[in-house]
This record gives sequence, structure tokens and C-alpha cells, in this order.
Amino acid sequence: MNTEIYYFSGTGNSLAAARDIAEKTKGTLISIPSVMDRLHINIKADSIGIVFPCYMAQLYGIPLMVEGFVKKLENIDTKYIFAVCTCGGRESFNALPTLKNLGRLIKSKGGKLSAEFSINLPMNNLNYYFFQDQNHETMFKKCRKKIEVIYQCIAGKKRNNYRILKSLFYFLITPMNFLLQNFYIIHLKEKSKEPGDTKLTYHELIPLTDKSISADDKCNGCSVCAKVCPAGNIKMTGNKPVWQHHCEMCMACVEWCPVKAIRHWNIEEGKSYHHPDIKISDMYRHH
Repeated sequence: MNTEIYYFSGTGNSLAAARDIAEKTKGTLISIPSVMDRLHINIKADSIGIVFPCYMAQLYGIPLMVEGFVKKLENIDTKYIFAVCTCGGRESFNALPTLKNLGRLIKSKGGKLSAEFSINLPMNNLNYYFFQDQNHETMFKKCRKKIEVIYQCIAGKKRNNYRILKSLFYFLITPMNFLLQNFYIIHLKEKSKEPGDTKLTYHELIPLTDKSISADDKCNGCSVCAKVCPAGNIKMTGNKPVWQHHCEMCMACVEWCPVKAIRHWNIEEGKSYHHPDIKISDMYRHH
């Protein structure tokens, strides 16, 4: 099976999952940021996988760069396409609406999302212990088992089971997500430092949320944040990082900072996480 695995990752969760899937399928591992300079992305492989984290599933869920990547895809009408969404919360509430949106996006490009999967991995921005066990070792063990299930499915180019049940649950949670949307938009306006009556949309607000990110006095000018940023959104000026307002909200800058100098609006102070199997050199190489 000729397979290309495209991924987007900030904490390394999606990179770790994509790398494991690529090893099992003997597929080619490709970073989505590395191909975004192309006007069109012509897929030559028989099968393609898209591995990414979900962000704000109640609003959209798909990282903006992943959406931009899908919109550039060509020649996908005959391809076997699968997606793997990594998430820290409940998969049914976070990954399901995100994958539904991705399926619609792929369909608009003439393709079909044949198989969709979600993997629960540690999250970095909220205390989720009340809602779900966040024991890292347990999650990594379950992840390895899930990747084997994913491999068995995509190796035979199978479709997912239980689509009717998933669709029914999605139908049930949609009204709740709709009610939450206004709350999230107000929050994004605040972090983007835009007036409350701004007409900017979710897609326009997300890149501006870096207005609420800053580096404190511990910053030593090492430029790690600029190097790991998948969007090239950080420039070093006067030996300090300056955000350029096309943020992906992936939080790579704060999680990989070696001196913990970056204050991010979406991460509790004192919390830090990146995947233990991913090295900073991996982030450099792929971004």
C-alpha cells in the first residue's frame, strides 16, 4: 500500500501518532507545514492519512493550517483517505464534530473520508481530571492499542463501523455546541483584544489570539519558540520573541520553551506538557 501520512502537531502528540502509523504502514511521513508553500498539493499515493489535534471543537475543531492544507489537495477523488484526530477531552465531544467537519471539507474537494479515528492523549491546557482520567502512562498504552486497530483498518482500506450510531450522537450534541459557540467567540474576542462588537469570525480571530501571548523576564533569547512554531509566526526582535498575528493556537511555543518563559492565555500557569517520545529536534526537522 502506497501511503502518505500528513500531520500537524504542536505538543508532539499528533506527530507521535503519525510516526507510529507511518512505521506500521511503511508510509511516508510528511509535515503539513512543510508543504503549505505550494499553490496546489497533488497526491500521488493510493492512500493518504491526515493526523492532527482538535481545537475548540464546539466552534470548528480543525486547525486552520489543516483546513488550508485540505483546500489545496488535488486528485483525491479516487484516493482512500483516513483521518486521525488526537484530543485530550472526551473523544465523542471533541473528535466527533471535528471529524464530521473534516469529512465535509474533503467532500467539497471531491474526495471522501473513508475512515475516521480519534486517539485520546494528554492535554496541556486545562485540568480535565474531573471529566476524564489523564494518567499519561495509561493513555499512552491505550494509544498503542488504538494505533494497531487503526493499522488493521487502513491496511485493508476499510470503512469505519458504527457510522449510524456516531451520526445519531452527533445529531444530539449539535444543539449543545451551538449554544456554546457565542461563549467561545466572546472569549476569542477578548484574547484577540478586539472590541466586543467586532464582526471578525472564528477563522479571523484565532490568528489574532497571540496578542495575549508574551515572554517574561526569564526569556534568554534562545529562539526555540520561533524554530518550533509550525506557522512561522514568531520573529526574534531585540533577542525577544514577537508574535506576528497568524497564530495557529497550537501552543508549541510555550510547551517547548526550555526556560518556561512564555505566558499563554490558554494554559494554566505551572502546567507543561509535550509528548515524551518526541524530541525538540523532531519538531525542528518537521517544521
